[in-house]
Amino acid sequence: MRIKEIKQHILTGLEPFATANGFKIYKGKFCLSRKDNNLETGVFFTYNTWGFEVQILPSVYVDFKDIRAICERCGFHLNYTAFINLRLLEKINRVGFNPDLRWQMQCANEDRFIINENETDIDTVIDKISSLMPLALGFISQTADIVLIDRLFNTIPIERYSPYCSGLDTHCIVGLIAARLSGNTEYEKLRRMYERIVAKEDFRDDTKASFAQIIKYLDRYETD
Repeated sequence: MRIKEIKQHILTGLEPFATANGFKIYKGKFCLSRKDNNLETGVFFTYNTWGFEVQILPSVYVDFKDIRAICERCGFHLNYTAFINLRLLEKINRVGFNPDLRWQMQCANEDRFIINENETDIDTVIDKISSLMPLALGFISQTADIVLIDRLFNTIPIERYSPYCSGLDTHCIVGLIAARLSGNTEYEKLRRMYERIVAKEDFRDDTKASFAQIIKYLDRYETD
């Protein structure tokens, strides 16, 4: 099957879930999405093609306009406020998190579904993806407020390899913004911690510059 047909089959199979939970289907973006004022949530799929197989990776995301706006204002590209591969989330819920789990699952192809050239495979995959949708809803409900994002990223001890973002640089920036916007009483302590991390790590120069701009912006946030 061609990737276009596979995408169509998967999205069609998820239509009942999408309709029941207020999501719109976006074929071009290969995702389900819903928007509510400051918050956008959804499920998106990335894919790889390899010979006669297609690999489908399902993820759930939340994205806050306020956090995104600050990142864009200060020159930092943010994909989502928080997101996670759904098969990884399933494994974390079952066995707990460890820093190597994401990479172990990637190496073993356990973070994806593999579809070969027959329709039986895709029907099975659609059933398995559908079974992950309650997990997606659970993650969204647990991160649907900036206070919850603050808790997700700023609970001590901080995870160096958080499964909820694309890297430590994003963790520092989203964690800092969420702490400020949520009124976290430990903001100054968190700010100093993230400043030390950014100074120490080998982040891109433009990322470090954006981080510095974000700090300046947050310093005057209440009166901006």
